[in-house]
Amino acid sequence: MIACLKYIYLRFALLKPFRNMKKNIDSYNKHYNSVFKLGLIFSMLILSLNAKAQTPWYYNGSGPINNVTSWGTNTDGTGGALIDFTSGGRYFIIQNTNTVTLSGTWNVGNTNFANAGGDSIILGNHTTAVSPITFTLPTGSALTVNKSRTIAVAAPSSGNNKIIYQNNTVLSLGAIADPALELVFDNTTITTSSASSFGNVSLINNAVVNMAGAAILVNNLLVEVGSTLSGPLDASGNYIGIKTGGSVTINGTFRVGRQGSVAAVGALYTTGVTFPVVNAASQATILFQNTTTPPALTLGANSTIDYYRGFGGTQTGVQGITPWAYANLTLSNDATASNRSFAVVGNITVSSNLTISMPTSATITQPSATTNVTLLPSAKLIINSATTFPTNGKLTLQSNNTGTASVGTLFAGANITGNVNVQKYIPSGYRKHRFLSHPFSTDLPLSQLTDDIDITGNSAGTTGLTGQIVGSGFTTTSTNNPSAYYFNTAIANGASPTDAGWLAFINNTATTNWPRGKGIRVLVRGTKGQANTLDGVDANPNPVTLTMNGVVNVGAVSVPMVNTGTGLNLMGNPYASPVDIGAVLTAAVPGTNIANAFYLRNPQTESFITVSPIPPSYIIPAYSAFFVQALTSSNLSFSESNKSNCTACPTVFRAANRSSLEIKAINNGLEYDNIIFNLDLNSNNNYDRTNDAVKIMNNKFNIYSITADKIKVAAKSIGLSNKEVIPIGISLPKNSTAQTFQLKVVEFFINNNCKVTIHDKLLNKYTLLQKDSLYELNIDPKNSNSFGDKRLEIIIEN
Repeated sequence: MIACLKYIYLRFALLKPFRNMKKNIDSYNKHYNSVFKLGLIFSMLILSLNAKAQTPWYYNGSGPINNVTSWGTNTDGTGGALIDFTSGGRYFIIQNTNTVTLSGTWNVGNTNFANAGGDSIILGNHTTAVSPITFTLPTGSALTVNKSRTIAVAAPSSGNNKIIYQNNTVLSLGAIADPALELVFDNTTITTSSASSFGNVSLINNAVVNMAGAAILVNNLLVEVGSTLSGPLDASGNYIGIKTGGSVTINGTFRVGRQGSVAAVGALYTTGVTFPVVNAASQATILFQNTTTPPALTLGANSTIDYYRGFGGTQTGVQGITPWAYANLTLSNDATASNRSFAVVGNITVSSNLTISMPTSATITQPSATTNVTLLPSAKLIINSATTFPTNGKLTLQSNNTGTASVGTLFAGANITGNVNVQKYIPSGYRKHRFLSHPFSTDLPLSQLTDDIDITGNSAGTTGLTGQIVGSGFTTTSTNNPSAYYFNTAIANGASPTDAGWLAFINNTATTNWPRGKGIRVLVRGTKGQANTLDGVDANPNPVTLTMNGVVNVGAVSVPMVNTGTGLNLMGNPYASPVDIGAVLTAAVPGTNIANAFYLRNPQTESFITVSPIPPSYIIPAYSAFFVQALTSSNLSFSESNKSNCTACPTVFRAANRSSLEIKAINNGLEYDNIIFNLDLNSNNNYDRTNDAVKIMNNKFNIYSITADKIKVAAKSIGLSNKEVIPIGISLPKNSTAQTFQLKVVEFFINNNCKVTIHDKLLNKYTLLQKDSLYELNIDPKNSNSFGDKRLEIIIEN
């Protein structure tokens, strides 16, 4: 022991400016006891000296980083001869480059490498700041260091260093002197338990990163489309912290694992947090140092927030769902039975999908009377597990001119309890009857519509008679003529223009006489109380949103049909979703139980669209109705599998004020060009850059309209008065031969009071146009009168 202490004291004495060695040794002999007491301090100093005595090796910036010839003892990477990376007494400084990529395997250090807690590899230089470096670990590479700490990161001279993970091995980082160090997880699947402070962290190219056991502090967090980040669970020391001024942007999927404070804001975020966090178990998954609420949290249009509760069952409390505007919101659960409760703690909206994927015993509650769950237009509710979703009357499916929210195909055993508020937007236009259905499991009163639109009627159900007494709940007019009808197949006679099967709703709008799965006909003439629409003086009603509520149909729905009278049954789509009636009617056996046709109503022309034969697939929107002819009294059966997306629904809810005409020019079966006219009372015949489309000239054949101010357009909005004459231009290349084109009317949504004629000035010929009309146009480039801007004109007369 005396010998060891004597050695320690000698080593310590070397650090002091003694005049000579003899005096140094005498001092040791005299003060032996004092040295013994300071032994531990001296030992630490010796270890520090040993660490400093290790040899630094420098990367030369050009060769493979895992090749010994790329390293030297000089700062430029030259000098010395590195034998291997695994012997002790050395560490490796990466510099002399801005980018470095590891190819293959790099093994550094050995188990006996005594580095006094130092790091084996340093990104940058810890003594002299160098330019920032990007270090990439690509797929197939492997960096292994037989140390508890692998890479330290020095502060650069400017900017920030970056580490890009493209393989599936996460580095255990040492000291990080670069506060803006950027981590990029690029198309990698990694679980990390980091406890460090970074600059920015990004997940890109379908990266999957699990930080359930992490306690990281970052400036900015980004999860790009296709990537998934799983946050911490319930451990008190685990969290994702965002520094003051930082932000979180989620364009991909973020899995919220911690329950947070249900009574406050739920599990997504907590603001005003002091770091480091001693006990984060009762807080949310993302902790913001800023005190601003709401925080700098952005959920992109493709983002998904998945409240997944973790997997171990260690959380037994209710997981709150933070009030927020979500793009996609998922409630999932893979944990034990004690970990399956969710609570909506405030108003939330979902613009894409609300997905519920939980075990059968999972529960969802809405403890607040002000809590509402709103699916924005075009959003969808998806339940893909045998789970019950109790709405408590707080779920709303919105609708506007961009789309209508819906309930998707439900998993077997899934259920929705409580009332659902559903909406259906009907665009502006003139007064037209609409075929409507409702999606509820019981019959509905007409009063579900009378709070949104004016519905007229009288107690006798008669039309055009004097002294008609207004029915209860109906709007009073000078005539009280009915404006809402149901269809009675038993007395239908197919008479034109009014079938005897149409019976008016009478007496009381509160009577529940709108049957489940059946359609009705309602005159929509704008919003309730809109001036001058009841008597037809104002023929351009406002857009209106119909709102109904009830318990929605779930699972199989069977609706009876009868074959009395004409056999025509007005059936309704029974779901709060578009439905494939092609599949429904095909299963009903056309030609045996039903006729091989069905009929939809076009509100623009108030005529029927006949579809025959019945196709295997034909999608109609929610809340619409259709006629089918029953050949036998049977049931029409709908199933969850018949629900569909409305990507090409027919025009049963099309804007009534869009009167349009489209003509295509066809030669030998090929379409060469087209021209479109939209009749709009508010337009003028000059060029309108908002509604008109400038003509882009083709190489071969062109047909176009000419505005009053001489602009060639491919689509023209026409302001219709009593008569409009629209010049039509045609052109061919000068070197063309004589040709014949068929001008075919492919779209003709024109008011019955309008007559459309094409005038061929060369032949002095007038031809009336209707749907599918064909006009043969012979063009000879050698005859200048057969083409140009003066041969054709379209005449529209009101």
